[in-house]
Amino acid sequence: MPMDKYRGISLQRELVDIIEEYIKAHPEMGYKSLADFVTDAVREKCSELRIIAATSELPQLEHFNISENGVRILDRSLKNGTSRGRIIDVYFKPKGIWCENCQADNCRHIQFALTVPKIREITEKKRVEGWKLPETE
Repeated sequence: MPMDKYRGISLQRELVDIIEEYIKAHPEMGYKSLADFVTDAVREKCSELRIIAATSELPQLEHFNISENGVRILDRSLKNGTSRGRIIDVYFKPKGIWCENCQADNCRHIQFALTVPKIREITEKKRVEGWKLPETE
């Protein structure tokens, strides 16, 4: 990914510590990192202030992050505590693809993931290497 796609920010250590403790204590919320939490919080506040479109106007599923091991998808249809939206992890494994949220190898998160061109490139490459991943059209 281009380096200029992301920007760093500074937060007070006390606030960071509180958020990190919350993330550890509430794994069911779906946050895997401080960045996930802060991104979700900022989006919600921007939506509230009408800086960006309201959640209902945004796509229900959005590609959030990708690596050779899988993809993270923001699912705005799922409630995450007091906010709408949950980060869903979809993993690429030699024996197939797996959605952690649905505990399934075929669900709407996987179907959506396979429509993203960069994800399709990765899964096609892994299939050539012998991984048992779904074919993409």
